[in-house]
Amino acid sequence: MFTKTITHADGDTATEKSSEADALRLLRTAVRRGYRVEATRNGGAIVERDIPDGRSIVPRTRTVTLKPVTPVGTLTATVRECLNDISVCAAYRIDVAEREFRDRVGRILASFGAAAPAAAARLVARGLVVLGEPYESTSNGYLPEARTPVRVSLAARLAMHAQDHRTHTIAPAGYLRPAGAGLVTAGRQAPRGGLVYSRASAAGCTCRTWSATGDGRDDARRLAQGHRQQQTAEFIRTLP
Repeated sequence: MFTKTITHADGDTATEKSSEADALRLLRTAVRRGYRVEATRNGGAIVERDIPDGRSIVPRTRTVTLKPVTPVGTLTATVRECLNDISVCAAYRIDVAEREFRDRVGRILASFGAAAPAAAARLVARGLVVLGEPYESTSNGYLPEARTPVRVSLAARLAMHAQDHRTHTIAPAGYLRPAGAGLVTAGRQAPRGGLVYSRASAAGCTCRTWSATGDGRDDARRLAQGHRQQQTAEFIRTLP
């Protein structure tokens, strides 16, 4: 479940609850229509849409902010490994088992790993996984067992994606020698080769596949935000 906050172009706001299915539908529609979408590390997303304003050449912005009702909190490497295991197979939680397999009750089992009962309970309580409809099965093919399907929640997927694309910018070097700025001419105080001012600000991402240089730090921040939005759009297209 998400809290959806809509900020209209005129500044008015409205808040409502949104199910995971509705939130995913909203994100897919926004990407399809070319709106700006960015995942957030709290497990939500920000959708921005430009609204033309006849009184100004600068369009106004309509923003929709999604926040999970239960914040995902810190995603440690151990938690992420468990979520990755669950996401690649038909994982399930064991709810009822015969005495021979009683120690498995409460566990979440996946093809490549498992979460102990206490860890599994925390995943559910934090909203990192979603439980499906229980069904009947057997332990090792011969003893009755009750199971519940488990899948990674949309909030957890968004949070992990945002964690993988944390951007940073570097302040401009400011005044420096012409050689340091890649110039061959003398600087402000020629002929002794004084200082020149460099506005260049570098930006990078923890994904290590993107970097850019902006004309000033604000421009670098804009480029970094554009990268995060582009990556989020590509990520949403891959969601099942």
